[in-house]
This record gives sequence, structure tokens and C-alpha cells, in this order.
Amino acid sequence: MNDAKKLALYLYNHRVVRYLFVGGSSFVLSETILIVLHGLVKLRLPVATVITYLFAFVYNFCLNRWWTFEAGDKDSLKRHIVPYTGLFIFNLLFTAVGVPFFSRFMSYIRAYPLVVIIQTSWNYY
Repeated sequence: MNDAKKLALYLYNHRVVRYLFVGGSSFVLSETILIVLHGLVKLRLPVATVITYLFAFVYNFCLNRWWTFEAGDKDSLKRHIVPYTGLFIFNLLFTAVGVPFFSRFMSYIRAYPLVVIIQTSWNYY
């Protein structure tokens, strides 16, 4: 096996790398959805932000649950559903309020990443 394949396999097998990949791809997806919904379709920013967050949440939850943290069993879901639901509601409200708030001082295209960065600080734990 060559060095590039070894490195790829090494990185693939580390949870933090998978978490960062899922988060990064989720961000790209959600930023694109927000630009389409608000910038092109002209939905109001709070509505576009909530829809964007819901899409990103489903994508992120599924990939992190079954790939990053390999927690596919039902018992694990039952154990984590209450705290995860609380985090979901908090993050949804923070996003719905944060993006329109920060967009008063900067472009919504920059406000959204700012909100995501703030959320990332507490979401891993």
C-alpha cells in the first residue's frame, strides 16, 4: 500500500477527522441552500435560515450518528434523544435569531458562518 492510501486510511479511521469532514460538508451544503433560498428564491432571511438549518441538521445527524460516532443501535438513540433534542431546539433558535441579527452588521453570507462557528464550539461535546 502506498503512502497516500495509508494516510487516507489513517485519517478515515479517526473520529475527529470524520466529525470535521461531516461538519465541513454540512456547512457547504447549508450555505448553498441558504444562498439559494434567500439570495435567489428571495425567502425572508429567518424563514430561509430555519429551512437551511433543518436540512443541515438531518444531514449532519445521520452522518455523525452512523458514520462518525458509529452509534446505529436503537438503545443508543433512546439514550441520546432527549439531550440531542434539547441541543437541536437551542441551536435552531440560536440560528434563527443569530443569522438575522448578525446580518444587520454584515452580509448574511458572512453571518451564517459566524453562527456556525459559535455553535461548533459547543456541539461536539
